[in-house]
Amino acid sequence: MEPLTPSKATLSDTFCWLHTGWLTFMSAWKHSAAYAAIFAFLGFAQFYWVIQSGLTPLVVALSGGFMLIGPALLCGFFNMADQLEQQAPARLSYFFQGFRRSPPGLWVIAVIEMFLFLIWLTDAGVAYGIYFGLTPNMNLPAFLAGLAGEGNTWPYLIFTGVVGTILAMIIYATSALAVPLLYYRRTNLTGAVGASVRAVFGNFPAMMAWGLLLSVAMFGTLLLALPLFPVVFPVLAYASRAVYRHIFPL
Repeated sequence: MEPLTPSKATLSDTFCWLHTGWLTFMSAWKHSAAYAAIFAFLGFAQFYWVIQSGLTPLVVALSGGFMLIGPALLCGFFNMADQLEQQAPARLSYFFQGFRRSPPGLWVIAVIEMFLFLIWLTDAGVAYGIYFGLTPNMNLPAFLAGLAGEGNTWPYLIFTGVVGTILAMIIYATSALAVPLLYYRRTNLTGAVGASVRAVFGNFPAMMAWGLLLSVAMFGTLLLALPLFPVVFPVLAYASRAVYRHIFPL
């Protein structure tokens, strides 16, 4: 199978991708927000449990870890966008149909992402023990006080941030374009991963800017404005489809 050649992208294209994502979201905003709200609720439940358990710094790890498993959740949004493009009425079932039509190679990527996510949580847990002790004792007020400069909060956040960034970069380079390439059956697993890496490093400024936008938007929403997640996540998911169609046009 002949390798796919990525098209060029510029920094200004990131605004076009985001605009396309917004327009697609607005075409089915009720269904898109309802579907994304499922993950917002799961995230809230996890955050609440962690905080109540006295492990508040791990909330940051869980938020960052979403960047590792996020690409595996895009298939439903791809299918919704495809149906809307064919003038079909929006249906919540389209999201679940997208997962059902995903090829085996895409599930391999999902398993790898989950494996790296578990590594990330393990590292964050070990770091918690090193910086705060083995007994859970960091409630929300203590964590906020740590952000003001007390204790080991910032060293912990910096250490886990560096580890998380490395893992996220690996996932981003190998799956940013591989997921849609596999979903639309443009190539096999090896070809999709190779094409994704070539696209990211061949359009380094634009793709790094896009990756930074994804990270800041998702991380900030999960930590500071979780109620906005049902809007932000679908917009970025639909925008990711626009990135794919720009770099690997049909």
